[in-house]
Amino acid sequence: MQVNTKSQVRAMPAARSLAREKGLDLAAISGSGPEGCILKKDVEAYRAAPAAAPAASGPAKVTSLARKLAQQKGVDLTTVQGSGPRGRVTKADVLRAAAAPAPAGGALAGKKVAATSMRKTIARRLSASAFTAPHIYFFSDVKMDSLLALYKDIKQEVLERHGVKISVNDLLIKAVALTLEEFPNVNASFDGENIELWEDVNVGLAVALDEGLIVPAIASANIASLWEIASQRADLVDRARDRKLSADEIGRGTFTISSLAQYEITHFTAIINPPQSAILSVGKTQEKVVAENGQVVVRQVATLGLSVDHRIIDGAVAAQFLTSLKKKLERPALMFMELG
Repeated sequence: MQVNTKSQVRAMPAARSLAREKGLDLAAISGSGPEGCILKKDVEAYRAAPAAAPAASGPAKVTSLARKLAQQKGVDLTTVQGSGPRGRVTKADVLRAAAAPAPAGGALAGKKVAATSMRKTIARRLSASAFTAPHIYFFSDVKMDSLLALYKDIKQEVLERHGVKISVNDLLIKAVALTLEEFPNVNASFDGENIELWEDVNVGLAVALDEGLIVPAIASANIASLWEIASQRADLVDRARDRKLSADEIGRGTFTISSLAQYEITHFTAIINPPQSAILSVGKTQEKVVAENGQVVVRQVATLGLSVDHRIIDGAVAAQFLTSLKKKLERPALMFMELG
């Protein structure tokens, strides 16, 4: 047998020496030391009982590094096929499993899947929001042609001047932030007794992870330049996917945008992200035939939905907010005179 002496296997010198002497593969031994480090006694125990039953936490043929990584990534080792010697599951196998898309619903039929702690938190918070805050919903079709044209016109200029790639979402975030300045009650929260009007305008953007949604917020989006919003957004989304966001970056949001524009979803209702007072849903932009000045034309149209807490926001205020946002998106040149 070839002895595995790679440095990626954490082992004490005495344990490594004994494994080498006895011709044992360190990668097959589970460590009981700090951070899974293999001790001499682990090698002795493995040598004394090489045919021990597999651990309950996963298959027997798993490297200690792969087992630890699987715990960090939330990967079920029983579903991972090993590519190592004699079918052993390696670090690379776990990384592939973690990066693979979730199976279609039918693939899990008949199985019980434990909810992650993140999923339980989402369920608890949104259930509280749905049953505590009386939601009312408003929808408006927005012609996106001018906004998309502006995006095409300025994206290269912003990249060359600031080294940042902007997106249509960045334009939307800016428009929302400016509209929140006009309607303070939509940038607020309610504790059952008092309405708190937030001084900061921090716009959250829902990011989908395997475990559920997380909502990092762009700080001071009302006064940030377009390229600063784009820079914040790109950094927050990347770190959200790497699970590296701080509690403040997640908790500072005063309003949330939830977009399904990348899917074949035209419109949807969204549950308010507590303790906020409203959330904006964004559907797919698609071609529609519309009437303008007595002419039939084709326009790029997206349906926006606004869910508000009726304890704080009256229907007329919500309608005015969505109307003002629609005007900004349909005539963006009035907003983005200065790129910063």
